[in-house]
Amino acid sequence: MKTDDIRESFLRFFEERGHARLPSDSLVPADDPTLLFTGAGMNQFKDEFQGKGRYRTGLRRACTSQKCLRTGDLENVGRTPSHHTFFEMLGNFSFGDYFKLEAMQWAWELVVRTYGIDPSRLAVTCYEGDDEAYGIWRDVIGIPAERIFRFGEHANYWPADAPSTAPPGTLCGPCAEIFYDYGKEIGCRRPTCDPSCNCSRFIEVWNLVFQQFMKQDDGSLKPLPIKNIDTGAGLERVACVLQGVRTDYETDIFAPIVAQVSRLSGRRPEAGTTERTRIHRISDHVRGASFVIADGVLPGNKGRGYVLRRILRRAVRDGHDLGLNEPFLFRLVPTVVDVMGHAYPDLVARRENLARIIKAEEESFLSTLSRGSAILAERIAQAKDGRAKALSPDVAADLWDTYGFPFEITQQICEEAGLSVDRAGFEADMERRQAGSKGGEQFGQVFDTSALAQVKGFAKPTAFKGYETEEAEAAILAIVTDDHLVEEASEGDTVILVLDHTPFYGESGGQVGDEGVLESPRARVEITATSRAGDYFHHHGRVVQGTVRRGERVRAVVAAERRAAIRRNHTATHLLHWALRKVLGAHAEQAGSLVAPDRLRFDFTHFAPLTPQEVERVEELVNERILENSEVTATETTLEEAKAQGAMALFGEKYADNVRMISVGDFSKELCGGTHADRTGDLGLFKITSETGIAAGVRRIEAVTGHAAYRRVVEQEALLSRLGEVLKAPRDRLVARAEEVVEETKRLGRELEKAKRQSFAGAAGGPFQEKARVGDTVVIAGALEGAKPDDLRLAADGLRKKHPSAAILIGTSGEGTASLLCALSADLVKRGLHAGNVVKDAAKHIGGGGGGRPDLAQAGGKKPDGLQAALNAGVAALTALLEKSRA
Repeated sequence: MKTDDIRESFLRFFEERGHARLPSDSLVPADDPTLLFTGAGMNQFKDEFQGKGRYRTGLRRACTSQKCLRTGDLENVGRTPSHHTFFEMLGNFSFGDYFKLEAMQWAWELVVRTYGIDPSRLAVTCYEGDDEAYGIWRDVIGIPAERIFRFGEHANYWPADAPSTAPPGTLCGPCAEIFYDYGKEIGCRRPTCDPSCNCSRFIEVWNLVFQQFMKQDDGSLKPLPIKNIDTGAGLERVACVLQGVRTDYETDIFAPIVAQVSRLSGRRPEAGTTERTRIHRISDHVRGASFVIADGVLPGNKGRGYVLRRILRRAVRDGHDLGLNEPFLFRLVPTVVDVMGHAYPDLVARRENLARIIKAEEESFLSTLSRGSAILAERIAQAKDGRAKALSPDVAADLWDTYGFPFEITQQICEEAGLSVDRAGFEADMERRQAGSKGGEQFGQVFDTSALAQVKGFAKPTAFKGYETEEAEAAILAIVTDDHLVEEASEGDTVILVLDHTPFYGESGGQVGDEGVLESPRARVEITATSRAGDYFHHHGRVVQGTVRRGERVRAVVAAERRAAIRRNHTATHLLHWALRKVLGAHAEQAGSLVAPDRLRFDFTHFAPLTPQEVERVEELVNERILENSEVTATETTLEEAKAQGAMALFGEKYADNVRMISVGDFSKELCGGTHADRTGDLGLFKITSETGIAAGVRRIEAVTGHAAYRRVVEQEALLSRLGEVLKAPRDRLVARAEEVVEETKRLGRELEKAKRQSFAGAAGGPFQEKARVGDTVVIAGALEGAKPDDLRLAADGLRKKHPSAAILIGTSGEGTASLLCALSADLVKRGLHAGNVVKDAAKHIGGGGGGRPDLAQAGGKKPDGLQAALNAGVAALTALLEKSRA
């Protein structure tokens, strides 16, 4: 059975049993800061499991094939038959409707009757304390007792070990599983082998979670009044079983990708070889990366972008080891799209952009891979020479800081060389270098138990009135201080307030939240930020007068001038998006934005810096639309109708069935929940302040409108006037005069450099001193101020010409750097001295390393204050070597 048919059979089976067939959620969870990526089918139903269905009121049964991404087992990808980064999770869900009996019966029916799996090849499990589930397996479904296995809370509870370790407020329950048994001749071959064994005999096909308890403060489990069902069957694993192959990589959704990697590399994935591991890992990673990018994530150094980057760079490094030294991953994208595009047409629509973004990241990494690898190889060799079993974590931190080497690649290369690397030490080093700079994968609790999350349990969602008004009467539903719900807050307290109605816009969609005040006859609260969690708006501020109490009414007033500036800038981002696509092409899509009162920032996909002419044309188009004074309208409509009208939607964004569409004149339509100007003329003026690259394939434009744009023009006018005064030239000759000054400066610089080099080449005396004499050989050392590394060689050559037998050590330092050079005359090399060994040891004092030929070697480091110590150590070493060579 083809994988597409397996997916369709599953969804149709449950659709016929009263389940709503719903599309996969994005890999980027909406309104859920606790998750980097969607990792399970149940993630999009958190509200339904808690009885707070936001998008689908009244939903009782659902089924999906959910896109998932997990990187916790990244090291196992490619090494095992079924570990993946990206995978699809088939699932059926019940929200207070059916429970164990139906879930278990339907699972067995689908597996045995619809999929046709031989029941004698199946084994099932249940929680050791769940007699009900055991009875259903044995007595209702009729599975022989010897094929039913009962395990503890670690294996058969969700979340794992929940009765013992889950925090209070956690929804949990026992689970039951269906395993496929490949037979006793597979795996460990022990007679006691069962589904708990980690060998490859049993493979989990389906997990059924019976969500029926909530963890209490005293550690007890309280039965839920409404019980839920959450199941998950890995599509790739089911396909592996039904297609009669031993690994997921042999199924119809992986085999074409694996074959293409083999063709590009000229290597075959023979069993038991590293080539097979690398080919499988590349196939997995390019598939996962394609889906992540399609859902709006771009390679970066933090959060989701960092996870994507390390996935791509691991694949690039695997390709490098297979002999693929040019970008190749992007060539696999068409195969991924051909295989997966039928089920996910978004991939087809974004095929070109996916390939471009991946290629740009490959080119970026390949440019540094060889340099970083060479340095790592040298450090590994040094560690092994010293009989070390681990690489210092600061080396891994240096490689990430300097070359963008993900820790995982450093770790992988070290493991292949038989060394370990301490991740905790690496992370501590990175935190010291730049607080908060490390990226990674952090997953929070499955269900948030904070004070603000508890508000959902007793308060209705906030009704947003900010599109119609900037002032509104409201009741305080909740007051939070220091993550505690309180009944009142007094002057000086920092608070977060939840209201039943609000005109305050909560930060979302790139637009910052509103500021303003909440007033009552007894109190005043200054609101400094507004955020939102789903439909609940959080007003962050400080009580500046009186006391506020839960339940009392307040007058909520938004800071009007600030809101007006934000509205201008948000409409400007829509105009900018339209203009960029007009000038650059349809591939220029939004990749992020910031809409603030003083500026706007717009990130977009494009693969080269904009030319000055392109920047000028984009700015011109926006200002033309501003002068037209087109109307800006907001329309509430269905998602389908908005798309039919050509409205642009952000990939990775989760939309309800009813959406808000912003239309600007007849040329721009976007789905957007932000606040906007009434007409384009309200923007006044639009000025681009910068255009930069922020990641491979991603550009950023910053701009200003209105008063800020006017001030920008005034500042530029003042700057031009001042330049005219300094250069003593009228405006029409400013450029020509500036070019003359630059040329003159360059000429003088060349003359100065020439004189300096002549001085270095004839160096003698001055900073260089005879530190020792051993027989006819002199040891000369000194620091050369203001020199470049190449200048050291010139000085050394000049000194060697003046001294037939000499050992020379020269250093120089700059801001945050230091360099050393050791030069030996030919007679000393014949006596066995080696400049590379000398400079390598001396370089430890400047926090670096180096090496070179026996007669000439250089080193660099990042500790300039250690230069004198390095020179002293080098002189001592050279003197000792000379004495030894005479003996």
